[in-house]
Amino acid sequence: MKKPASRKIWIITAVIAVISIAGTVMVRNGTSSKELSGEEASNQARVELKPTNVVVKIMTPERVEESFMLPGTLEAWENLTLSLEQAGPIRWIGPEEGDRLRKGEAVLRIDSDVLESQKARNRVDYEVKKKNLERAESLLSQELISERDRDEARKDFESAKASLDQTNIVLEKTTVKSPINGILDRLLVDRGEYGNVGTPAAIVVQIDRLKVIVDVPEKDVTAVKADQKVEVFPARIRRADGMSREGKVIHVAYQADEMTRTYRTKIEIDNSTRLLRPGMIVRVRFVRRILESVLVIPLYAVIDREGQKFVFVEEDGTAIERQVRLGPIINGRVVVHGGIQEGENLIVKGHQLVSDGGPVDVIGDPGKEG
Repeated sequence: MKKPASRKIWIITAVIAVISIAGTVMVRNGTSSKELSGEEASNQARVELKPTNVVVKIMTPERVEESFMLPGTLEAWENLTLSLEQAGPIRWIGPEEGDRLRKGEAVLRIDSDVLESQKARNRVDYEVKKKNLERAESLLSQELISERDRDEARKDFESAKASLDQTNIVLEKTTVKSPINGILDRLLVDRGEYGNVGTPAAIVVQIDRLKVIVDVPEKDVTAVKADQKVEVFPARIRRADGMSREGKVIHVAYQADEMTRTYRTKIEIDNSTRLLRPGMIVRVRFVRRILESVLVIPLYAVIDREGQKFVFVEEDGTAIERQVRLGPIINGRVVVHGGIQEGENLIVKGHQLVSDGGPVDVIGDPGKEG
């Protein structure tokens, strides 16, 4: 009978020991024997999450230009081919290729010896006929000759004058002159060469200002107007600072090219430094429209989920999800019409790693992002 009693005492002792150990564990964990509520469990789980490093952009209204870029080709403001107006051997060439020319400056001369001799004869004839006319006028005033005789003397004088004037004109045309201020780009003849009337002799270009020729597509032509200011860049992979130039639209074609369906547009730019040359390829930036005081965010900060657009903002170390309404995309940024307000901190980096209500740690300078 004593053996069963001993066994009962041993079992009771074991149960008391187990209860004691469980109580100790609960006290060490800081919990009671009651179950945690849902809110307390959520808070405990949040405490256990490690904050995600994020970069934010402070939302402030901005002035945004919507623009588009098109390639263009430079042309000389004036590109003139000077031709011979009189036939004969070329006796003199003055400037060399690349020299600057003033308006009216001589470029070359045709042999004019024969014409000079003819001019001398015509000059003598002109002087004789002039004196004859003066004598006839005097005699008519004394009624010593008839008006008919006086009229014949005047006719001879006018004929002699016309011949002299014609000789002077022909002599003037033996000299090829530049009609503009420009550069002698090419000489097309050599000294001693015989040239016929109409033979191309020289090419003169004006490059202190240039024309940019741009073919504007149909979808963009309504945004291009005469006198509009544009920005012109050299066609380089990386745009160098200070290399842009302001240009002005001087003409937009009214009819499209039948092959390309584009509209030929001319733009004037200054080239007083002569760094640009005709034939170069450039890029032209046109402004389509300007939006004043709008909120814009980087396109990469937007999360697309089943056709709806979301962003995350940071509030007191917590990521808050916001559904947003977006407007036009402009140069990699998108206008926001709703869902986020001025002054809020938009998460622009690390937003793919956070969840709504998750803890975040802001790093960097918010004013330098976005």
